[in-house]
Amino acid sequence: MKKLAKSLLVIALGLFMSVNVMADVQTGKTGPDYPTDYYMIVESKAGGIDIYSQPDLESTRLNDEQIPNGTALHIEGEVEDTENNRTWGYTEYHGMYGYAPLDECRPADSRKEAIDSELYIAGKDHVNYNADYDVNAYAEGGSQKLYQGPGTKYGEVPGVRDIENGETLHITQDAEMADGSHWGVTTVDGTEGWVDLEKTEEWKAEHLDTVEESVDAVAEANGDAAVPTEEMTVTPTAGAADTASKIQENSADASITPTEAAEATETPAPTEAAEATETPTPAITEETDEAENTEKDSKEPEAENTDAKDIREASGQNVKVTASRWYQNPFTWIAVIAVLVVAGLLIYHNKKK
Repeated sequence: MKKLAKSLLVIALGLFMSVNVMADVQTGKTGPDYPTDYYMIVESKAGGIDIYSQPDLESTRLNDEQIPNGTALHIEGEVEDTENNRTWGYTEYHGMYGYAPLDECRPADSRKEAIDSELYIAGKDHVNYNADYDVNAYAEGGSQKLYQGPGTKYGEVPGVRDIENGETLHITQDAEMADGSHWGVTTVDGTEGWVDLEKTEEWKAEHLDTVEESVDAVAEANGDAAVPTEEMTVTPTAGAADTASKIQENSADASITPTEAAEATETPAPTEAAEATETPTPAITEETDEAENTEKDSKEPEAENTDAKDIREASGQNVKVTASRWYQNPFTWIAVIAVLVVAGLLIYHNKKK
């Protein structure tokens, strides 16, 4: 009986481990073979490389555009692809974790070399080595970190406290990086590091001004579009005023008969009002149709781009592999084999008794 219990325990453990392995395959959750901590600089003959959801060129590509040459990647793990004689680096790019082929990268001798390479590709027009101004920290979480380079991938400066909101920081160097982020060099309690300039009051204020200018431009455009409506309103009013004036003149002139006064009053009113009302209508209809068509055309590609982006982001976090048929799913066969083995053992022990 003890042997039977041990056999069943071994089978249960084996089945449990198989289920875990299959769960990873089903969700596309392939981790690196071992963790690492170093930097690689992209150096490809094609001008850049791609980052994938899995260590496979056939898996989902996570980046919209190629990662350009000169970009430093923090490699946090490796996967050896012996079949294709390739090493994959597990890294983060634009908030998504994935795998980059390291055969198109060169190792950076130090963190400083990685930083210098990225400042170089940013361009001299986007890097100010002689900055001299103050900013006030303002992060959504109430505080922020000081980093060892212009990006979170360079890691936090060890042993330095968090920067609190409202704290004044003196910037001695700033840079607009190739990925569009903005970073500055500052000193906190005697230790130098990089801070995210987008998490400052000055940056928020500048961004708010840009939004307000855009809103004013839209309001001005809407004001211009409303002009035809005003003209429509004014024109009939002017016609009515002319009619009223004629009525007064006709009433004041004693030599004009009541019939003539009625003709002078009734005849112009419907004619002028009709002309004033009908004339702008086709123009407004055409403008409305054109605006609707333009809005529809502009929204369609926008929706397509948004859907494609959502698919890439979902792929970067959790790629699901779905079996097309039940008999093609290895998990099904593992479960069937386990059940058959257990049934066979039970039959064997019952016959032995």
